[in-house]
Amino acid sequence: MNVKSPEEFYGFQMGADRKLVRWDRIVEYFWHLDGLPTVKVRELGKTTEGQPFLLAAISSPRNIENLDRIREQSWALAHPKKLSERGLKKIIREGKAVVSMTMSVHASEIGGTQLSSELAHEVATSEDPDIVKIRENVVFLLVPSSNPDGNIKVVDWYNEHLDTEYEGGPLPYLYHKYVGHDNNRDAYHITQVESEHLTGFLFREWYPQAQVDYHHMGGYAARFSIPPHMDPLYEEVDPLIWTEQQLYGGAMIMELEAHGKTGVETQATYPADGGPYWDESPIAHGICGMLTESASAKLATPMYVHYQQLEPSRRGRPEYRTQMNFPHPWPGGWWRLRDIVEQQKVASLAVLKTAANFREKILRNMHLKATRQVERGETTPPYAYIIPMEQHDQNTALDLLRKLHMADVEVHHARRGFSYGGVTYPRGTHVIFTAQTCRAYILKLLRETHYHDGPHTRSRDDTPLSPYDLSTDTMAEFMGVNVVEAVEPLSGSFEPLASIDPPDGGVEESKGGHLLDGRLNSSYSAVNELLRDGKKVHRVLEDAYGLPKGTFYIPNQRGLKGKLDGL
Repeated sequence: MNVKSPEEFYGFQMGADRKLVRWDRIVEYFWHLDGLPTVKVRELGKTTEGQPFLLAAISSPRNIENLDRIREQSWALAHPKKLSERGLKKIIREGKAVVSMTMSVHASEIGGTQLSSELAHEVATSEDPDIVKIRENVVFLLVPSSNPDGNIKVVDWYNEHLDTEYEGGPLPYLYHKYVGHDNNRDAYHITQVESEHLTGFLFREWYPQAQVDYHHMGGYAARFSIPPHMDPLYEEVDPLIWTEQQLYGGAMIMELEAHGKTGVETQATYPADGGPYWDESPIAHGICGMLTESASAKLATPMYVHYQQLEPSRRGRPEYRTQMNFPHPWPGGWWRLRDIVEQQKVASLAVLKTAANFREKILRNMHLKATRQVERGETTPPYAYIIPMEQHDQNTALDLLRKLHMADVEVHHARRGFSYGGVTYPRGTHVIFTAQTCRAYILKLLRETHYHDGPHTRSRDDTPLSPYDLSTDTMAEFMGVNVVEAVEPLSGSFEPLASIDPPDGGVEESKGGHLLDGRLNSSYSAVNELLRDGKKVHRVLEDAYGLPKGTFYIPNQRGLKGKLDGL
């Protein structure tokens, strides 16, 4: 097949001054690449605003033909309870490393999505020996944009304001319809459809051994921040995560230096303490999750940075000068989108080369990390979390369980009643055992958290530093769900659930209308749907019918029964 390069297809080089590629054209290009024997493109679904959300697998023709088997092997490595020793040896001998990269979840951080076409084309077509080795030993999973809707908004805004005083300026509205910048705070709660797509391929399908998420930062500090990341670390993940970050990060910075890309910092600015991001959620699953942050230009408009404007990091790099984690400062000058595309490309290829060169070790590490997490759950408290059936909002408790289950957390229910801590729990009670690959993930979201206090979270004069982002990610507390931590092993009969199903519901005929409990989150969703449909809804101002004031009252009206049944 005669496949076009991105420059031939789009008419300009990726990252060219004052040029941006819109998502619809990127989609066209990836389907163009799909004709190659080295590329398999799949639409994972639609975005919030109806755009295609793509995942491209790039590898050798033979690996592409055997993609399902490689996926099964990758998933099996991360689930040691289901893998025999013989099966492990076979995967180590024959399996392929799987590396995923996700681009521009923050759409104004435009470099990753602009790079994606060039990176995909090079890995898919180059006959350079290093690239050929990558294709033979690695399956490269590329999400060209984690926020396609935002790409369209940003590109259109930029193009509309070329040659005006607003050229290169920030988008004046959210680049994700509902959550804006916080789409990179949704890796735990999974409230958006794009988060469902990412969670699905990462944790339900592939379980890659490494995942890199590409971002931008401010334009007046380091040119590129790469792993390993800085303290404090999330201590519940396997230590091999941090040594793997050193391996990949070391390869990145060596290649960047060899290509003349200066101003690279490591172990600064960005802590690895387990936040709800698309690099850190994988870490809590035993995947070597990594973040890169490129210095921003003014979107595709170059900017000039004088040396005197260059700043230290807010953490980890106290001055702008040569130091161990910042060995070659950038001297200042013009900074362009093409600089960002090139540095991200060099870093991406360094990660892929490392995975190819250390294939067996990386596969073995994945199994070892998972095995040790399971063993810790079997031998170290907490052993489990009990989610009692009596909750102030049972639907929200089930929603918590669904979110955990979506991220590959195994949820059990009791086949019969059991006792723990002097309390008897009935048949059907949900239990989450921590002897799982994603033990660190479970603890992060269910265990009471005390923010790390120590030298890494205080300034030199001992003044406490504010958290980089969040001080806790305990989702059970956020959602108001009561969980009981089991610090002793549970005794009983428990069965894993294939899905988390809502309780049976229904709406009976009523002459006087219907009541919805205002203490339940799902009542508000239902009321909004009714109001959107033009139905009348009232609020009760005093206690009535065993329900407190604030209860929603829905009088009988035309079409109400059918609408309620649909809810």
